[in-house]
Amino acid sequence: MKYEDIFNMCVQNLLRRKSRTLLTLLGVLIGCCSIVIMVSIGIGMTQSQKKMLEEMGDLTVITVNPKQGGGKKLDDKVLGSIRSMEGVVGATPKITLEDYNCTVKLYAGANDRYVAEWASVAGIDTRELENMGYKLLAGDVPGQSGQVLSGQYAAYGYSDSLRPGGSNMVDRWSGGFDKNGNPLDPPAPFFDAASTPIVMELETNGKKLRFPLQPCGLLKEDYAKGSETSEGILMDISQLREYIEQLQGSGRTQQGCRTVLVKVSDITKVSQVEKQIRELGFSTSSMESIRKPMEKEARQKQMMLGGLGAISLFVAALGITNTMIMSISERTREIGIMKSLGCCVKDIRILFLSEAGVIGLLGGLVGCIVSLLIAMIVNLVSFGAPPGPACIAAALVGGDGFSRICIVPFWLLLSAVVFSVAIGLGSGYYPANKAVQIPALEAIKS
Repeated sequence: MKYEDIFNMCVQNLLRRKSRTLLTLLGVLIGCCSIVIMVSIGIGMTQSQKKMLEEMGDLTVITVNPKQGGGKKLDDKVLGSIRSMEGVVGATPKITLEDYNCTVKLYAGANDRYVAEWASVAGIDTRELENMGYKLLAGDVPGQSGQVLSGQYAAYGYSDSLRPGGSNMVDRWSGGFDKNGNPLDPPAPFFDAASTPIVMELETNGKKLRFPLQPCGLLKEDYAKGSETSEGILMDISQLREYIEQLQGSGRTQQGCRTVLVKVSDITKVSQVEKQIRELGFSTSSMESIRKPMEKEARQKQMMLGGLGAISLFVAALGITNTMIMSISERTREIGIMKSLGCCVKDIRILFLSEAGVIGLLGGLVGCIVSLLIAMIVNLVSFGAPPGPACIAAALVGGDGFSRICIVPFWLLLSAVVFSVAIGLGSGYYPANKAVQIPALEAIKS
């Protein structure tokens, strides 16, 4: 038989029992929808977790500290060893005023009008800014003595000494939040932290010194690197050491450092680099300790949701098997006539497998279309916005400001169709073998 003839007979046989074929298709459709929706919810959860981690900061930065109770110091020799490790693209020592028990006040404006009672002040090797992944929202890197970088929201930590208490600060959260809970652009601060000169007042043991500073840029907030990127100032480590020694005496900052920041080329190499650093005798911390448990939990949930969908598709497979067995029972005489006319056993097997495969294919295709519609409706409801063209497009393919619950990638739809066809063929294999084993004479007698 020609393949065209087999296909025509396949279509005719499926249309002969429309109700039975439709109900079997419905089973495959429900199974396909279940597995697509369940997996898409799992993908949506994974993407939400990934986005949350990215908002927390750079996932490829490792913070290195000496072990508690003494041990090795983080000196230049150790720093060189870390920089030579495979996967490390940047490393810098870091000191903060808190390391040396210094209190700080910042002043800005004419006659020290604006005052910050607290700020995070840190020093790093500014030559490593680019390698470490620091991002500037404005200005340029420090190039001269006295130049510093302000944190993204440093200006909101200042109070206006000429205004009464309660209304002397700008609330950065007063801009409100969007429909997804993300903060909107905050109101303008009292001054531009990227260019307005400031004065840093340091105090320790009753001794105070004031140092004029000139901000030359604005850092993007990244808590993985430190709170100074948000609410403080960052300067070259040699400059900060000089200020501390003027306040506390020479030699105070030359005994290594308490922290080293290490930048890794790829997130997959973070655990490997951390292991090597711990072997050197130091403790490490990074987003890896948060990311791995979250990824493991997301995989478990995806497997659970996918398993629930697979159960539905398995039930649909039983429906296909039952339909094909019933079809063979009703078409025993037809099978006998086909054999007596010289039809090959292979063609009979292909005919029944084709019918089962077509049921799986149609059920998978329609199931994918229905799954897209369900995912779109779920996402639109989660947006809480009128279903305009922009919302509908965002519900299907995503968009800025929209967080989707169900994410249906193309590969998932393709996999669902292939899986449905495979389920159909697998379900039809036993009935097809049963059909070819019927003797021709016995079939004609029936």
